Amino acid sequence: MTPSFNLWSEPWITLEKHDGSQEEASIEDALLRAQAYRTLYEPSPLIIAAIHRLLVAVLQAVVRPQTAGDLARLWRAGRFPADDIRRFGEDYGARFDLFSPDQPFMQSADLPLAPDKKSNAKSVGYLLQEQPAGTAVTHYNHTYDDRQQFCPACAAKGLLLIPPFASSGGAGIKPSINGVPPIYILPGGRSYFEMLAASLVTPPYQPDAAAQEDTPWWQHDPVVAAKREVTRVGYLHSLTFPARRVRLHPRPDQRPCTRCGAVSDWSVASMVYEMGESRPKDALFWRDPFAAYRVSGDEAPTPIRPVEGKAIWREFTGLFLPTTPDSGASKGRAFYRPNLLNQLDELWELDEAVLPFRAGRYPFRTIGLRTDMKMKIFEWEEAGFEVPATVLFNQRAAGKVRDGIEFARQCEGILKGMYQRYFSGRATELPDAGPIKGSAALKAQMAQRYWQQLGDAFRLWLLRFEPAAGLEILAADWLQTVVRVGSDVFRETAESLNSGASDALVCEQAINHCRASLYSLRNKMKENKA
Repeated sequence: MTPSFNLWSEPWITLEKHDGSQEEASIEDALLRAQAYRTLYEPSPLIIAAIHRLLVAVLQAVVRPQTAGDLARLWRAGRFPADDIRRFGEDYGARFDLFSPDQPFMQSADLPLAPDKKSNAKSVGYLLQEQPAGTAVTHYNHTYDDRQQFCPACAAKGLLLIPPFASSGGAGIKPSINGVPPIYILPGGRSYFEMLAASLVTPPYQPDAAAQEDTPWWQHDPVVAAKREVTRVGYLHSLTFPARRVRLHPRPDQRPCTRCGAVSDWSVASMVYEMGESRPKDALFWRDPFAAYRVSGDEAPTPIRPVEGKAIWREFTGLFLPTTPDSGASKGRAFYRPNLLNQLDELWELDEAVLPFRAGRYPFRTIGLRTDMKMKIFEWEEAGFEVPATVLFNQRAAGKVRDGIEFARQCEGILKGMYQRYFSGRATELPDAGPIKGSAALKAQMAQRYWQQLGDAFRLWLLRFEPAAGLEILAADWLQTVVRVGSDVFRETAESLNSGASDALVCEQAINHCRASLYSLRNKMKENKA
């Protein structure tokens, strides 16, 4: 038997229909009937982002939008051009065969299709971050390398993770085009058509460093050179960037896939997995349209990435708010939100009716992978936001949100400062009270509870930003909410350290001093904005 699994024509993408049921679709069917589906479905949000970026790359080649007007007309049509999609399949469908002997999908054709002594075969588990492989430690999911085997669909999904999420992997193993993976933003919509249409990017919003000559995977040389530095990269090339040199080893086997449980005619247990393409260290800044960036002084922008213990909503300023010269609220920080959102701003001004706002809000999904900035992978992080159009596109409303988040950050500093002052074990100013020694762990727990409680409050507050809303009233309400939450959390923390009469005096003074400092900062903020 000759192994074959063509992603263009074989069903492998799970899509949810509007009635809640699910079905498998090929790439061609997913694009032709995108309006019939509500969204992608996958247990792993990383794979959702990866499949979405592949479909966007194909649509970019099919639709080739040049202006916001082109996008508006596509939205009005309500579906993607069927003839153009079928024509693309006729021209390039063969490049999507997972096991093709001479041009395998996202693999290097010069490597053998079966393992040999020279190939240094590895477990297929290396393709997926949530799977244990080699020396990687994965909690709650333990298995030996030689017991891992993927069905063709899961192997394909693993290959698609390479362009957006390949990170550093030891000596000589470099990350993909975006470096250590950033947080990616995916637009939502009432159908998967709207999600994909909102993800198409016209040339003005593509990376400035993108080359005019583009080589997406279906036009890329089927041989991926080992450790090759590429100096010229087109936008579609970036969406299908072969950062690893891979060759899957299919074998006829009808045992269940160890990832999804599906049974197929072919399975993959081993592969060649080596360093592929990368960009030079001195390459021009690559601004992915789906990622946000932080700017500090004269340094090159760096992607906003997941941080341990920091909820994604705290990065809301950089992820969603319009970029202005004073976007950095403090210490010279500034941000570039995803260029995709700037394009939506232009489209909104051109034709408000085409964007899928519900009650004046636009849905977004954020997906990221937290690492140690090297080869260790810890967890994925995912969040959803309903962002009002007022906040996305109105500078004054965005400024209120930006100031509100910055105020919360300054209040956290007050909480920590007061904790250090009163509960560090030093002598107190009260003659009848002795020192109280609190732990660093309790201090960290206090900050964590503070941000957790503010997270729910922030989302509710955000939804109040309607076109007719009073911005000053909204801003004042948020300041009061932050002060209340901060006071309550600090009081609970202080009371947990009260073990007697002498401690009560210190705790009471700490609580009063903290509350007074929070209100003082609130009043100062009001005066500055008056």
